[in-house]
Amino acid sequence: MSCPSDQEFLDALRAAVLRYLASVDAWEAAYQRYYRMPGFSAKVSSDLEPEQREFEAARRALEDLLPRARSLCQKHEMRDPFAGLLRIDLGRHAPQHRVETAIGRNERNAVTDCLVQLSDACRVWDLPSAVPAPPPPDKNSLIKRLVSYFY
Repeated sequence: MSCPSDQEFLDALRAAVLRYLASVDAWEAAYQRYYRMPGFSAKVSSDLEPEQREFEAARRALEDLLPRARSLCQKHEMRDPFAGLLRIDLGRHAPQHRVETAIGRNERNAVTDCLVQLSDACRVWDLPSAVPAPPPPDKNSLIKRLVSYFY
């Protein structure tokens, strides 16, 4: 199995992060539909089962990509913001007690910024293979160059 290039990997990582964030948002939207008691996140109710399955699948897909993402961050001397994405606890608070999302705006911005910087750092620029050499300078006398300048 061939290893994808860094740019292809970053495209897959970006898609996995977007899927994960969308699944967290969908889970939280479904969780907020009903009045619930806090602290029962270990037992998922029947109305949250599809969202929970999607969340777990997106989390596994993201977890598979994180080791290479960490190594790319180290390679390009960047902070690794991806670890904070997985350290969330869905359903810990009752929907009537907490309005903000489990993954805050600053964390989302840090991940987005890191993905953009990694993409720029890993981009391969296509350079033209044959750059024409500039013409050699004229070695005429000063008077000939002066006359050719005006004419």
